[in-house]
Amino acid sequence: PKNYRDFGDFCYVFANRYRGKIGAYQIWNEPNLAREWGNQPPNPAEYVRLLAHCYAGIKAADPSAIVISAGLAPTGTDNAEAMPDEKFFRGMYAAGGAQYFDVLGVNAAGYLNPPETSPDDTEKDPLLKARWVTFRHVEDIRKIMVENGDADKQIAILEMGWTTDEIHPAYSWYAVTEEQQADYLVRAYQWAKKNWQPWIGLMSSIYIADYSWTPNDEQYWFAITRPSFPQPDLRPAYHALKKMPK
Repeated sequence: PKNYRDFGDFCYVFANRYRGKIGAYQIWNEPNLAREWGNQPPNPAEYVRLLAHCYAGIKAADPSAIVISAGLAPTGTDNAEAMPDEKFFRGMYAAGGAQYFDVLGVNAAGYLNPPETSPDDTEKDPLLKARWVTFRHVEDIRKIMVENGDADKQIAILEMGWTTDEIHPAYSWYAVTEEQQADYLVRAYQWAKKNWQPWIGLMSSIYIADYSWTPNDEQYWFAITRPSFPQPDLRPAYHALKKMPK
């Protein structure tokens, strides 16, 4: 928004309208990518300014509502187009952002790796040479919270999943099979249940497909259903998550 105060006013009106009906609000999405940040270079301090206005608006309208910070894209790119999520999170804390969210939002892509893969291993891998290509990169973000005295808060995983993309080079290099997608999603929840309590909160798999998506949309390949209406077309991941002990 051109005016953060206007955005804060909008947040107030929205939260006031749905007071007692909506339990939590995610404020923005992936501001560490320029394309998600008004085509401006990522700026954690500016995101904190926006977050602060919206936080104040929501809490004034509905003090019981939970405010979740934006999920960030796991990436190793560091330029005007993108900023690594770890660097952005540290920038948020440096700008005083901790006081403006109740739960830290994180996006957790598994890329080509099984969910149990340690970022220590992928960092040493001669081809990958990165920690952010693992589901367990969430543990790196948790360390940043602890370092900044924020250990009492939970993490909400706002996006998690594995793509089966066959046609987009930007995504197909880390694609898995539909069977692997199903297996990895279930194992990701199992890993979190066993290893991340009590600090893990909401974990949202992506996506239930929009009926208008086609294979040309990258979201199509992450989805656990195929676009279909009125009869559903369910991928193996949907069935696996349905059968998974809750």
